[in-house]
Amino acid sequence: MNKLARYIIITAVVTLVAFLAWYFSNIVTYLLIAAVFSIIGKPLMQALGKVRIRNCKLPRILCAAITLVTIWGVFFSILFFLLPAVVNLVNQLSHIDIHRALQDMEQSLDAAQAWITQNIPGVDAGFSLRDTIAAGLTDLFSNTALLNLFGSVTNTIVGFVVGACIVSFITFFFLKEENLFTQGVLLLFPAKHEKNAAVALDSINQLLSRYFIGLCIDMLCVAFLVTLGLTLVAGLPFRIAVVLGSLSGILNVIPYIGSITSALTGILIGVLMNINAPGGHTSGLWIVITTMACVYIGAQTVDAAVLQPFIYSKSVRTHPLEIFLVILIAGSIGGILGMLVAIPAYTVARVFAKQFFNQFRVVQKLTEKI
Repeated sequence: MNKLARYIIITAVVTLVAFLAWYFSNIVTYLLIAAVFSIIGKPLMQALGKVRIRNCKLPRILCAAITLVTIWGVFFSILFFLLPAVVNLVNQLSHIDIHRALQDMEQSLDAAQAWITQNIPGVDAGFSLRDTIAAGLTDLFSNTALLNLFGSVTNTIVGFVVGACIVSFITFFFLKEENLFTQGVLLLFPAKHEKNAAVALDSINQLLSRYFIGLCIDMLCVAFLVTLGLTLVAGLPFRIAVVLGSLSGILNVIPYIGSITSALTGILIGVLMNINAPGGHTSGLWIVITTMACVYIGAQTVDAAVLQPFIYSKSVRTHPLEIFLVILIAGSIGGILGMLVAIPAYTVARVFAKQFFNQFRVVQKLTEKI
C-alpha cells in the first residue's frame, strides 16, 4: 500500500471516529465524566487495596463500591449542607422591594445617569437608569422568575439523577477493572504504536489524577476563604456567606471569568440584602461594597498567588506562564468551555507529543518535565 492510500485511510478513520464521537456526544460525555471520577477515586482505591483483614486483601469489587459511595457521599453531604441556606437566600431575594432599594440609591443613580448621558454617545435623552435597573431586577427576582427557575432546576435534577445512575454504573467498572478505560482507548491505535500509547495513557492518568484532586482542593479553599471573609469582615449572616462562598468555589473552576462573575453576583446580593434589611439604607452601602470587594480580591489574590500556581503547574508539571497562555488561547477558541478543558486537554496533548513526536526540539522543550 502506497503512502497516499495509507494517509487517505487514516484520515477517513479519524473523520469517522470524530463523527461518531459527535453523534453520540451524550454517551462520550458519560464516559469522560466516569473516567474523571475513576481518576479522582484512584488514590482511595490504591489505599483500600493495601488494607488487609486476616492477611486477606479486600476484593476489588468491594474497594470499587466503597470508593464510589465515598465520592457520592462527599458530594451529597455538601449538597445537603448548602440546600437549606440556598432556599433561605432565594426566599429572601423573592421578598426584596426593588423600588424601595432604588429610592434609597436615588442620589447615586442620578449621578451615574448624568455621567452616562454626558460621556456615552448615542444615549437617548429619555433614558432612565433607575427604570432600566428596576425592570431588570424585578424580572430577575420576581416570584414568577424564581418559580420558572425552580421548574428549570427540577428538570435539571431529573436529568442529573438519570445521568448520575449511568455515570455511577460506568465508574464502578472503571474502578473495578483498573485498565478497562485504557484498553478501550488503546483499540484506537495501530498495534505497532500500542506500547507507546500505553505509556502515554499511564502518564496522563497520573498527571490528571493530581490535577483533578488539586482542583477539588482549590475549590474548597476558595469557598472557605470567601465564606470566612464575608462572615467576619463584611458581616454577612453565615447562611448567606456560605452560599456565596460556595458559588465562588464552583465558578472558580472557570479561569478569570468565574471569579469576576461570582464577585459581582455576591456584591449585588449583599447590597440588596443590606438595603432590604429592617432599617436598612444607603448610608453604609459603600462600606458593604468595599468590604465585600476586599474579601473577593483578597481570596482571589491568595488563590492566584499561592494555590493555582502550585496546583496547576505542579500537578501537570507545566510553567505557570505556559498555563496562562494555554487558557487564553483555549478561551479565544472555545469560550468558557474551552477554558474549562484547556489544562486537561493540553496535558493529554503534551504526553502524546512526547511519545510520538519527541524528535522535534519544540516538543522536547515543552515536555522535558514530564
